[in-house]
Amino acid sequence: MAVRHRATALVRVHWRRVLLPVGSVLNVWGNTLYDTSPDVSHRAASWTLFVGGLLLAMYGCRFWQGVADKLRTPKRVRHWAAQKWNEPTWRYRWERLKLTVWGVGVAGTVWYAVRLINGIAQQPDRVDEHFSSAMTFMYAWVFLPLWTQSAEPKGRSKGQMLEGISARVGRAAVSRTVANAAGIYFAGASVYALVFTSRPSLLVPAAVTLGAAMIATGHKTWTRLRRLSTQLYANIQRLERDLALIHTNKDKILERQDAARRSWDAVQRDLRTSVDTGYAVFSTPYLPCETTHDLGVRVGNAIEALAGDADAAKDVLDDLAGIREACSGRIDSVA
Repeated sequence: MAVRHRATALVRVHWRRVLLPVGSVLNVWGNTLYDTSPDVSHRAASWTLFVGGLLLAMYGCRFWQGVADKLRTPKRVRHWAAQKWNEPTWRYRWERLKLTVWGVGVAGTVWYAVRLINGIAQQPDRVDEHFSSAMTFMYAWVFLPLWTQSAEPKGRSKGQMLEGISARVGRAAVSRTVANAAGIYFAGASVYALVFTSRPSLLVPAAVTLGAAMIATGHKTWTRLRRLSTQLYANIQRLERDLALIHTNKDKILERQDAARRSWDAVQRDLRTSVDTGYAVFSTPYLPCETTHDLGVRVGNAIEALAGDADAAKDVLDDLAGIREACSGRIDSVA
């Protein structure tokens, strides 16, 4: 085959891979051109470049799949990463890294809020700039709770999971508090942009109202956590007493077992309840669902076995005691 035919054959096979970089360039170009002119036609063209480049890049991604499978270096990197991923030390480091990034994100959101307030105080007339800066808080309001859920350690042992309950629910409450504050910050910046140039006298009552709303939402989140912790603590105590009574009276074993099952139902409802908000998609339950299910299976087995073995519930009682200990620091019977 001639050199020319070989070259054209390679072009015919691989030309679609060019779509990804070309689409990326068009996407960035359209995004850059948007603010260069207020003309409507100019912005329409930039939107066309932005959307068209994005679609072109997404379409071109499929032609890059499998390219690295033929290269030795990526294979060695994937093999090394797979080996390290299964090592407990590296999994622990990855979990610590995720939690560190979560902490940096929360602290960065708070710092950005302080920075926005300082910017408004120093240059109150730059309304457009302050409003565009506040868009960050809208994203924090929506995505920070989801980020917290993804940052939670996965695949931990039962003992590690029970030991980390207090920190888990604390992180969920902190994220919800900061996310709600970010949403109110975004609302405040929107009101500021609309009111400052037309009716500046409304800024003070609007700021007071939104500040009170921020305090109220934060207080509600932590009150919910304290109330749930108190209720869970009491229900675990009731379950522990019912488990202890099963083996003490041979004549009422079935009755005692039914009482223990009802007590577990109450505990299970509490463990599946979200600690920060009632919306399941954006919330964190007291225990992961799989951990609660596993504990429920073992509690059911223990209830059956206690009819003939007084020590059958020892492991279950140890786990329940660990959960109850995690709740003890947040007990508030008047919440």
